[in-house]
Amino acid sequence: MKQYKAFVVVNLNLGILLIALSRVILPVCRGGMRCGTSATVDAALGLALLVIAVLAAGFPKKSAHLVLSALALVVGVFTTLVPTVIVGTCPHAHMACHTITAPVLAITGAVIALYAAVNLVYLKLRRRNEQYEL
Repeated sequence: MKQYKAFVVVNLNLGILLIALSRVILPVCRGGMRCGTSATVDAALGLALLVIAVLAAGFPKKSAHLVLSALALVVGVFTTLVPTVIVGTCPHAHMACHTITAPVLAITGAVIALYAAVNLVYLKLRRRNEQYEL
């Protein structure tokens, strides 16, 4: 499987997973609490990751994939920071959104960022090697 196809498939799956985690699977408080806002923002970031994957499917050029990998890296970093630093969750340590949801979303964001960073490095090395082969 070519690199760009793997990038598209993995980001589609991670985007769907992020949306499912934040809207369906993980518990969050309803009614204007910070954890509900955090889950909504992470679902929007999952949607952004889906858009990145669709754009990557439409643009198989390496230069476009460099930009899209960088964008996926930013999405992963923000996914990690939203439930932990930017928005946060309930301040009560015994709440499920504080003990379960925030760590799972932070780890998911770290996986997204790590995959995007590895893909970005791979593309940069491949691009550099192609320049030396000419």
